[in-house]
Amino acid sequence: MTATRATALFDQLASVYDEVLPFFTGFTRQHMAWLAPGPGTRVLDLGAGRGALTGAAPARGCRVTAVDCAPGMVERLAAQYPQVHEARVMDVHQLDLPDDSFDLVCAGFVVHLLDDPAAAAREFRRVLAPGGVFSFSVPGDVEDAPEWEFYGALFREFQPLIPEGQGRPSRPLDAERLLSSTGFTGIGETAIEQRLPVPDADTFWDWGLSHGSRAYFDALPADARTEFEARVRATLSAMDPIVFAAGAHLWRGTSAA
Repeated sequence: MTATRATALFDQLASVYDEVLPFFTGFTRQHMAWLAPGPGTRVLDLGAGRGALTGAAPARGCRVTAVDCAPGMVERLAAQYPQVHEARVMDVHQLDLPDDSFDLVCAGFVVHLLDDPAAAAREFRRVLAPGGVFSFSVPGDVEDAPEWEFYGALFREFQPLIPEGQGRPSRPLDAERLLSSTGFTGIGETAIEQRLPVPDADTFWDWGLSHGSRAYFDALPADARTEFEARVRATLSAMDPIVFAAGAHLWRGTSAA
């Protein structure tokens, strides 16, 4: 997905992003706990969205700058978190920010969406002070949740119906290679997961339409989208309660001192 399409997509989603289920908020709490930034840490939140990370960092005494490509996201973030130091519309591949100006650069579920992750990572390293940390999250698997295998299988089954260049914006990413090839050291990784109670099938389907997967559903032919939704609802009807299991991997690397 091109930067222009990504900006349009996330601008469209700004009013509902992370509002249906606290998906990104839940993962961000775990991400911040893993990093444990101290008071006074200068944090740059990349692809900040509605501000899951931006909202969590000030509670630790951090000074946060938030950037996102979508104006609608930035507008809502700034209104919800007036304590943020700065919130700006910006392309993370070309940061309009000074060298050596942050201690921690974070990206929640962003790096695997970028057109050129390596070029962006070099920018992140540029704005980090010596010894600063770049950390990001990417989607991952969960253990002991066989009831949710159907959901990923549906995406794979319907993928051939998606026109080339459309669909979900994510790309394969070798996170460890990205960090090492762009000069980060002390590379670390951990797996996390969360299990989110879902009131009903309507809520789960609305959640699927509220984030990046919306591009996939919009790209499906109408009859295929109807079938996809029907099969999701049929499977969820057999779950009581519905508890969505989702996983992620957290990565971090240190900028050379």
